[in-house]
Amino acid sequence: MARRTKKSKTTLATVILATFLLICYWLLDTSGFLTIQEGQKTNVHGGLVEVHFIDVGQGDSIYIKTPTQDILIDGGQREQGDTVVEYLKSQDVDDLELVIGTHPHSDHIGGLISVLEEIPVKEVMDPGIEHTSKTFEDYLTLIDKKDIIFTIGRAGMKKIYEDGTAIEVLSPADPDEQSLNDASIVSKLTFGDISFLFAGDAESKSEEEMIKSDYELKSTFLKAGHHGSSTSTSDNFLEAVSPEAVIIMCGADNSYGHPHEETLEKLQKAGTKVYRTDQLGTIVAETNGVDYDIHFAD
Repeated sequence: MARRTKKSKTTLATVILATFLLICYWLLDTSGFLTIQEGQKTNVHGGLVEVHFIDVGQGDSIYIKTPTQDILIDGGQREQGDTVVEYLKSQDVDDLELVIGTHPHSDHIGGLISVLEEIPVKEVMDPGIEHTSKTFEDYLTLIDKKDIIFTIGRAGMKKIYEDGTAIEVLSPADPDEQSLNDASIVSKLTFGDISFLFAGDAESKSEEEMIKSDYELKSTFLKAGHHGSSTSTSDNFLEAVSPEAVIIMCGADNSYGHPHEETLEKLQKAGTKVYRTDQLGTIVAETNGVDYDIHFAD
């Protein structure tokens, strides 16, 4: 576990100690979590898991509802914060056990400022990479002000909840401050036989590092990296994940041209179902751990 203090100076000893403590926090049996043993599979104890890919335009915001936990990954741009808060409240979310800010870009953490202001949050996970933007500074300041647990996310961290869901961090292992997209926290949620891989804005470098690791990348769902950009979802990564469905989160007629035609052609060739928030709005996947259903929010 580590806490971030605005404009504090970090020594090598502090970094080593913080890293040791956060690894212990994630691997020990604490706060109702059970440690995952090597080769252990999650057991489904009944109930449903819902994953809501919230339409926030050109950005990411993903709400995960398990039988016992409320988790949020990213919050879109700052002006989308109220949209995310209203959506969470419409889902009867009173508090969030975990919020993941995948990386410091404003289209991922901007809306989290409103979330942190309006909804009690127990823990924020972040890659721990500095950024000079006012949005990032406000985000960190609010975490400190609210006295929220701050965890630096690194590959290999994993938790399994008593309700049978598990979440594992696949990347980053050693992030580079010069490559914020590849510093993205990539996580995988598993419930029984169904799994979701959330790629943030990870690009080919991060994808190759994950492929070379011993992590099980194969997943039922893939949230495409970097809004469907051609710099992500490489051939090797797509083959390793082998998803049945890919969710692309992007804004209608966005100036970046996302998703890129190369990515769409690749997914079509692979025979993968593609769901896009710019075309369908908010997309909801619901699973009992055996099979799943996809529908769209009103």
